[in-house]
Amino acid sequence: MAVIENVPRIGVLVLNRNGRHWLNSIFQSLREEKYPNKQIFLIDNASTDGSVEMTVEKYPEVTTIRLPQNLGYCMAYNLAMPYAFAAGCEWVIWANNDIRLEPGCLGTLVNAAQSDALIGVLSPAFMAWDSDEPNYYMLGNHPHAIPAMKSHSCKPINVDWVEGSFLMVSRRCLERVGPLDPYLYFYWEEADFCRRARYQGWRVVLVPGALARHYAGGWSNGDPQNIAKATLLQARNHYIYQLANPLQNFLINLVDVVHLFLVNLKNYFPNKICMVKLHLRIFARVLGDLGIIHGKWYRDRKIDHPPETTGAIQSIRVEVIQGQI
Repeated sequence: MAVIENVPRIGVLVLNRNGRHWLNSIFQSLREEKYPNKQIFLIDNASTDGSVEMTVEKYPEVTTIRLPQNLGYCMAYNLAMPYAFAAGCEWVIWANNDIRLEPGCLGTLVNAAQSDALIGVLSPAFMAWDSDEPNYYMLGNHPHAIPAMKSHSCKPINVDWVEGSFLMVSRRCLERVGPLDPYLYFYWEEADFCRRARYQGWRVVLVPGALARHYAGGWSNGDPQNIAKATLLQARNHYIYQLANPLQNFLINLVDVVHLFLVNLKNYFPNKICMVKLHLRIFARVLGDLGIIHGKWYRDRKIDHPPETTGAIQSIRVEVIQGQI
């Protein structure tokens, strides 16, 4: 890794919900990461498994922001980011708790960020949790980047979106693009943010020489209820994401979504009737929200900021347990 000329302050925001058994891995890798100007935050979605207490005891360098209830992905980060900016952070990282950094990851990301002022969103390349091979996300979404990943190239690669399990975004980009859209709650929210950023002229890049490991699905803890909720949200938000595409006319988006819906039914029928019924139910709900989704499409197309919350963000009271700075 080349020497970093300027060392911007990075706020690493680790989102957690009852994931105590994952936190040692990410916090330890961040503790060992040699990047000299970082501040680590635990953003805790009302955990009941002792996550906060363990963090306070074992990782006093971490500032904990404890939320009063489980607010999902978007609202949790929207509430937490102002604390990072108040601490002088020029970049923030949205990190899942089931992430482990390889040495030099942060510095490599910063070097890439400094190569072009139009870079607003960056991501490392992801390795499998228990091997040095590219993980499922790289194989499925960025196979073209794997040779550069294996050669440890640090040249940023333009992509449409990067995975929200470990995503670095600049304060300047956030101020222009606005916060995460809480209407999506969880799933497809990072793709939505990346598309809004690209729509405003920002570059979204993957940095193949920056490496991290993502277990994927660790947040669910194998809980069938969490897995079922994830399946529902993934499908719902995929339809919303397609419908709200600001790059196309809304009627074209609607045609594309109907086609997507029919393809899903075809793929699941007749072997998975339960999934057919699920998609019928989800699609009916999405159509019921068509006015709201059209409003999002219109707002994104006009480059207006999304509302930070469906209620008043100022009314949500958080507890901040200050770490060592």
